[in-house]
Amino acid sequence: MKRLIVFTLCMAAMLPLMAQEETYSLPQTTFSIQVEAQQEVFFAGPYADYAKELLNLDVKKADAVTAQLLSVTLIPQLEADPSARFIVEGEDTSLLPICSQGLIAFGSQQEASALKWRFPALPQAHFEGAKMTTPQKEVTRIEHKMVQTDTGFVRIPIEQRVMDDKSLKEMADEAAQTLLSIRRERLNIATGNTDATFSGEALSAALAELSKLEEEYLALFAGYTVVKPFQETFEVIPHPAKNQRYLAFRLSNQEGPVSQGLGTPYYLELEPEELMAINENADKRKGKSITVHYRIPVICKVTLTEDGKVLLRSRVPVYQLGKEAIISLTK
Repeated sequence: MKRLIVFTLCMAAMLPLMAQEETYSLPQTTFSIQVEAQQEVFFAGPYADYAKELLNLDVKKADAVTAQLLSVTLIPQLEADPSARFIVEGEDTSLLPICSQGLIAFGSQQEASALKWRFPALPQAHFEGAKMTTPQKEVTRIEHKMVQTDTGFVRIPIEQRVMDDKSLKEMADEAAQTLLSIRRERLNIATGNTDATFSGEALSAALAELSKLEEEYLALFAGYTVVKPFQETFEVIPHPAKNQRYLAFRLSNQEGPVSQGLGTPYYLELEPEELMAINENADKRKGKSITVHYRIPVICKVTLTEDGKVLLRSRVPVYQLGKEAIISLTK
């Protein structure tokens, strides 16, 4: 029983020392790829099929969604490699404070940021000019009704005025006539060929309002485009056991820059340069007080390509593709 108590007390005394055990990680190089792109969503006008006939305009007749890359920035960064973590061997830890810039990792990783939707929904078509085009028309119909007379029943035609739906061609023709009328009215106001008098701000306001109406009606034939920007960041962590060609991201017409899925692929390629061998015996000395593991980075030629076309090129030291060594330091 006394031995158990003594053992328990000894373990309790060692706990503070065990809790103070220092660890460190070797550095690794990561690449942050900042991508700026834009998506263009084109909505064809509902009267596009009649643009050539009524307005002599050549327009697109089908909706389309396209995305294009505006800029890409490659940012090399250093961080602690969680797969290369070591306990400080020795009593002197004075070396640790000089290992800055994220080369040593203590404690747990930071909590992930709150999740958010990455890609908003695609916009929907919305044509303002369509509100001013009447969808119905008044038509005359002849109906026959049987009327009783002295001699019997007589079939008499009766004229009725009713509302009927317009065809797409009829609504397009109405919109085209209104558009041409707006242009004539704007020209008359601008040249003074009108009974009304416009000057100063009134003239500018009248012309601006007519231009706005013209754009709304013109969109019914020529369509319009919505531009949506994207800003995304992707990360590539080179691994020594892999082929040094990594899929950086894809550019999808529907979703913009994405890490997976469909779209044009963009690859990050690394070509390590030759690294001279090191003499490991020169680093081992007697009378050590602390042993430190370290990495010697290899310089890599880094390129970002799209379908074989080089978009950017640089030279970057990559630690995890280099060599690891040990140095023993004395007081």
